[in-house]
Amino acid sequence: VSRSSVYAHFSETVSGALSIRAYNVEDRFIKTLEDRVDSNLVCNYPIMVSSRWLGIRLEMLGNVLIFFAALFAVLERDTLDSGIIGLSISYALQITAVLNFSVCMTSEVEASIVSVERIKEYTEVPQEAAWEVHPKPHPDLPSHGTV
Repeated sequence: VSRSSVYAHFSETVSGALSIRAYNVEDRFIKTLEDRVDSNLVCNYPIMVSSRWLGIRLEMLGNVLIFFAALFAVLERDTLDSGIIGLSISYALQITAVLNFSVCMTSEVEASIVSVERIKEYTEVPQEAAWEVHPKPHPDLPSHGTV
């Protein structure tokens, strides 16, 4: 929603570029665009920061899992087959991508469920009364708008 004002202003500026140059008000339009971009970034910055925060935490969790898989492989190198060790480390390397994907899909599902809940609420709203005039007009009144 906050981005639409940026797009609208940019579109209007491009359409009226000749007039803007003719009246020498380029600085005013640049300042307005900068203000709108700033207000858009104020809305989007917390989302980007929290996304990066979560990404870093998921990467750290994946790296800890890889570390323990490699540590277990080193400690149990005499008792485990090398194929099993390679398989466990290769799966551990993929866990970071799986964690990121599962978190993204979980948030998408949650957003979709909110839409379903909203539709369910709309279906349970009581219906309005039928469009009828009470009391009904007298039958002698004209019905076609002519006197």
